[in-house]
Amino acid sequence: MMAILPIKIVVCDKDEFVDFAETFTYEIRNKDALKSKMYCIIKHKENLTKLSTKILGNSEKGDGYVGDIIFVFATATTDAGLTKEYNLVLKCSKRSQILRETSPVKDAFFNEIYMYDVVLPAFTRFQEEKGFTHPFDSVPKCYGTFIDDNMEVIVFENLKNVGYSLWDKKKPLTRRHVDMVINEYAKFHAVSLAMQDQNPEKLEELIGSFSDIFKKFIDSVDMEILYGNAVDEIYDVLKDELDENILLKWKHIKTQIHFVMNEMAQNVEGIKVVLHGDCWNNNFMFKHTTDEESVPVKVAILDWQISRYSSPIFDLSLGSDVETIYRFDNFLEDWRRFSIFGILMTSIIMKVASTEKDEVLDIAQVAESGEGMINAFLYEVF
Repeated sequence: MMAILPIKIVVCDKDEFVDFAETFTYEIRNKDALKSKMYCIIKHKENLTKLSTKILGNSEKGDGYVGDIIFVFATATTDAGLTKEYNLVLKCSKRSQILRETSPVKDAFFNEIYMYDVVLPAFTRFQEEKGFTHPFDSVPKCYGTFIDDNMEVIVFENLKNVGYSLWDKKKPLTRRHVDMVINEYAKFHAVSLAMQDQNPEKLEELIGSFSDIFKKFIDSVDMEILYGNAVDEIYDVLKDELDENILLKWKHIKTQIHFVMNEMAQNVEGIKVVLHGDCWNNNFMFKHTTDEESVPVKVAILDWQISRYSSPIFDLSLGSDVETIYRFDNFLEDWRRFSIFGILMTSIIMKVASTEKDEVLDIAQVAESGEGMINAFLYEVF
């Protein structure tokens, strides 16, 4: 179901987005305070004595919805007197007060901060303890996080400076790219399963502090209106292209929206893992070979804001017996049960991907006007 929203985003050109909040073009009100916190973060990680920074600019319009991206170049001196350079990305939450009060922006950033500060490092240590030769490490290097003055910030290495790039969100991923993403998801999910088998107390400790951002989003908007509208639009687009029986099955999804987004997604039984939770083109950066074939050789998975503990199907042997933990036939059974969730998500993704610049509404302005956030998505595209 969630895919309906990302598809809508995918088709938008960068100049077609209206700001998510009034501060979408990010204005740093206190650069000295920001630099001071950055220095504390990087000094702690890298043993530095001095740090000078230069703010290079922001990401392009449409690259962030609940957060802004700031690019920073830093020069530092180590304790040994060596000079080091850093190309950094600061992911900063929106500061629009109304937006923060009417949507789980703050909680989403807290959840992502928890992933980078606690969960992912714990997964790394577990893999190191087990001596894995090919561990899951497909995330950007995180130097640290901080919270200040209605703003949450995560400091990353700028992946573009080490050869990564975003895929064109209007183009489907190639089979090689898809296989690479699925392989990394498999390794990531396997860590949860292995930890559940070998150190269940630690896994329980990790998942106990998750905030279910997905549920908070569901509770903040009328899902039946949001997704029902998108399902209708796609039906209208395809009604002359597909067999009527297929179209009727698509239309029938409307009657299942409440069940899928609430009962099914919230009451999962069986195998569970820590999820990425936000699988679509804009949340992957790839490194490619430099030859004409441009084959993907590495992927970095971005945006862990709605990570949660649930069925691995919603995202799509580590020292344990995979046939005992999660047999392939069990996987297929879960796929049959939960794949409708992804189908429903596709309806919103398609709508966002197809939006023209004069059709995109500013969600913060919608909130400021007293309307629900859902109204920012109730417009015709096709």
